[in-house]
Amino acid sequence: MHRRFINAACYQFLRSERLGYFQTSDFSSKKEVPVTCVSKMQNNQGETPDSRPMQPQATFVKQETIHKEKWLSLERVTYKDPTGRQRTWESVERTTKPNVHGSADAVAMVTVLKRLIHYDCIVLVKQFRPALKCNTIEFPAGLIDQGESPKDAAIRELKEETGYTGTILSVSPALALDSGISATSINLVHMQVDGDDPDNLKPSPNLDDGEFIEVLLLPFHKLRKKLDEMAGADLVIDARVYTYASAIEQYDWSVKK
Repeated sequence: MHRRFINAACYQFLRSERLGYFQTSDFSSKKEVPVTCVSKMQNNQGETPDSRPMQPQATFVKQETIHKEKWLSLERVTYKDPTGRQRTWESVERTTKPNVHGSADAVAMVTVLKRLIHYDCIVLVKQFRPALKCNTIEFPAGLIDQGESPKDAAIRELKEETGYTGTILSVSPALALDSGISATSINLVHMQVDGDDPDNLKPSPNLDDGEFIEVLLLPFHKLRKKLDEMAGADLVIDARVYTYASAIEQYDWSVKK
């Protein structure tokens, strides 16, 4: 059985764009945007993807652990390419990865904070990432505990990292993060926070030992501009966050045309 994963950043862009329908920040209405789409592309022989003969596919053969630490393991994956030639690939895998078909390792929360007489804001976190040797700006995120659902993990992690109590709007399927080097996958969870709720007036994070996180509230309508201003040699923007901001800007351009 072939498992298919969509890249997380690509999914975030497509979900925001919705091929011509963008879900606005109030998460209740949809605006129609004129978009020209080609439903079936033809090649020089007049064939569409649906009419072509089934092409040979790469197939998984086996996986071996080369080295294992507490949180990560280095794996050697053997597979056959579409020509039938056997090849190997080195990859990284989480040791906490659930052994359940279609399950993700973690959740990332795309969260909108809504308050009266305030602009809608995107809830982000800033933290030091040793692998990059600098700080990053990301969506709040965390690992899914054993036996925990993505929804429960999202509510728990948002509360722990930001102090906010949010409601869930949607949950994506398991999405690939960096499929060239890792088997890591996530569920993108869209959430909304009522900033006028008494529980959210003075949010207090409950961080794990060794976690040092700064909560950022960036205006929804200026997200891309703010990220561009903040990005630099000592601060890297997570690709999912920047893709989300780009989708918002792409929508704005479509509306203005």
